[in-house]
Amino acid sequence: MTVAPTDFREAHQRVWALIESGLESNSSWREKFVDYGLLATVGFDQPFDGDDDKVGELAEQLNLSADVVVGELRYFIRQNCLWSTDELVADMDRALKVLVTNGSPEEVVDCLLDFSPYAKRPDVLRALRTAATKRDDAEAFQSILSEFEQ
Repeated sequence: MTVAPTDFREAHQRVWALIESGLESNSSWREKFVDYGLLATVGFDQPFDGDDDKVGELAEQLNLSADVVVGELRYFIRQNCLWSTDELVADMDRALKVLVTNGSPEEVVDCLLDFSPYAKRPDVLRALRTAATKRDDAEAFQSILSEFEQ
């Protein structure tokens, strides 16, 4: 049985209750949601879809369609899991690791700078440059970052 369209409020409450319960009790869920929040924060609007493992797990547990679960997850993430610029600067190594799985180095740099308030861009660039030097693809990032120094 799936929830009828008139029961969206109930679906919303059921999905959110399960998400919150899962986040409280499961560290791998917390990590995944932090990653999803990062992707949503910097502009990767579609970090997952109906084929995602967590979506399938939630849809099955709640007996809801994957579309309803995806919509609720995206809404939950936008409301609860977004990063600040200071958090991004402090954890840039992790941010790069997550972001490069969803975009090219150029897309990652563009998204990070588009997200960053103008006054914080020097901090973001400095953290990005430091984190990028530790990566195997450091040259790709350095060439992109050198454009901003000119």
